[in-house]
Amino acid sequence: MKKLNLNKGIRYQNTSNFIKRSSIFYILPLLLLIGCEGEKEIAPEKEASQQVDVITFEQGWTQDQRLDFYNTSQGSQLIPYSWFMALEQSDTENLFRAKENIEQLGYIPQQKIPGRNPDGLPIGFVKDDIKEDFLSSALYASRLSSSDEAIYKEYREWLGLTCAACHTSEITHNKQTLRIDGGPPMADFQTMIKMMSKALTATTSDGDKLARFAKNVLADGGYNETEQQRLKAEVIAYTAWLNNYIQINYHGAMPYGYGRLDAFGAILNRVTASFTGIEDNATPSNAPVSYPFLWNTSQLSWVQWNGSANNHISRNVGEVSGVFAHTIVDTPNDDERFYSSAKIVNLDQLEQLMSKLDSPKWGAPLPAIDATKAAKGEALFAANCVMCHSIRDKNGEFPMTAPNQYDKQFIKITRVGLPKIGTDPLMAGNFVNPVFNVDPGVMREYLPPEDQDKPKVARAKVLSAVVGNVIYNRLAASNPKLSHAEIMSLILELGGFYTETIKPEELLAYKARPLNGVWATAPYLHNGSVSSLYQLLLSDTEREKSFYVGSRELDTKQVGFEPNQDGNSFLFNTVDKQGKPIPGNSNLGHSGPNYTQTQEGGEWRDYTSEERYQLIEYMKTL
Repeated sequence: MKKLNLNKGIRYQNTSNFIKRSSIFYILPLLLLIGCEGEKEIAPEKEASQQVDVITFEQGWTQDQRLDFYNTSQGSQLIPYSWFMALEQSDTENLFRAKENIEQLGYIPQQKIPGRNPDGLPIGFVKDDIKEDFLSSALYASRLSSSDEAIYKEYREWLGLTCAACHTSEITHNKQTLRIDGGPPMADFQTMIKMMSKALTATTSDGDKLARFAKNVLADGGYNETEQQRLKAEVIAYTAWLNNYIQINYHGAMPYGYGRLDAFGAILNRVTASFTGIEDNATPSNAPVSYPFLWNTSQLSWVQWNGSANNHISRNVGEVSGVFAHTIVDTPNDDERFYSSAKIVNLDQLEQLMSKLDSPKWGAPLPAIDATKAAKGEALFAANCVMCHSIRDKNGEFPMTAPNQYDKQFIKITRVGLPKIGTDPLMAGNFVNPVFNVDPGVMREYLPPEDQDKPKVARAKVLSAVVGNVIYNRLAASNPKLSHAEIMSLILELGGFYTETIKPEELLAYKARPLNGVWATAPYLHNGSVSSLYQLLLSDTEREKSFYVGSRELDTKQVGFEPNQDGNSFLFNTVDKQGKPIPGNSNLGHSGPNYTQTQEGGEWRDYTSEERYQLIEYMKTL
């Protein structure tokens, strides 16, 4: 493959117009692909990709588009594909990918679909084929550590993740399963990675397991004792790499439980520690948040829980960088730096698909909405909630920003500062805390001039520089005839023509977005610390201090999930044994005037129980 001379147009001083527009708080990537619009009705339909009957919602997608979302690779490369297919669980001979194990981890199994998902991978798990020799050999050398680089050709197929793994959910009601595309899943990624490490360690420690594994991986006639030992060495080397990922992110971090992940922390560690080769830059990923729901976010002015990102392609490349896209940064060879397995074309196609996604609308088979209660709840919402959580007008439109210089408008969102909102500050604080500033290492010359002489810089500035250069590199490498100006124009288009910037101090806040479809997104608050809408409408001093998560059974009255210790369950505690809030888990805040109180006769008072149910009934209609 022809190598791109990155000195011609990618270093900071040669991309000043782009970088000034896309400073850290403009180009900053999100952890998700996002979008949607419109109002639809529920339409029952049998899901071809499931073993059980699943009711899918009319959310603006055809069945083909839904399967595109589930099964399109974005360039994520977690583990050699043949290994994943053959890997057994650590304590049994059952496969790691067995349906029961996938469901225990909170992911959604699929049936085999020829041409779409021939091996029956779970939703959001896909095969990624490496097309480039350079990336294939570099990935082999960095993760499998063999002296025989010719063997890298065996490792062109890797298992990767897509945004669907973390943004597709299922809800059960009266023994029926409802699929929510773009919804937050009750998945436990942290446990999955740890279990994968244990399974790999067991494979190389148990002769019988290793033999079964090797015979499956080398099933095309390549099996013999010598090859088995070579494969064992590769697995040991890869397991060390995976354990390093676990150590960097989870050492000192609490168990996340179902439905939460500190993806921002993992992305920042991948870019500033793993990509640069400076492990001292790593910080424990200790601020897990709920997986955000995706509808409307392609149209929002700012996204992410702290409202820190807007640029489409940048947040998507940042997201796949966090979920194991192979990226070359720490190299003495400028021509190799910023090669990445991130698939820009696929990411853009997925973004266009996400822009069509609509929120699920409450309806049959769920119980009918009480219209009288909903009408009273609408008045309460207008008096107390709409100033932060906007709603559609009579024409079906949300309040929009003024047109920018490209005549583009976006749905306005409100950022509520930490002192006012009072919710757990850890996620927002971690993002801007100067204590976590890092040595940029090889990325120093790619930073804005005002940062190049600083010994340490904000992690997000390194993230911005890496992502911006990866995008430029991939576009330039895909079409060497493109001029610098043409690449800059294409990046602006792929980013959605966002031009607004944000000040760092504005990020000590959480965003309040429209609440259409909120009934399908429990638990609540950014960190998933409140089990139901009813609990959220209580004063924070009255809310339950612990509850079980993992259940998918919808409580249609209080709108949350029924607590259940059978099956998947994790006890979520908001306070420690001394009654003090657990950092990252606090359920305080979003309480008092305008939140859990209404005004009557000029005085604030708590909502009555009936008023809470009226508000809930109205929010079902959004």
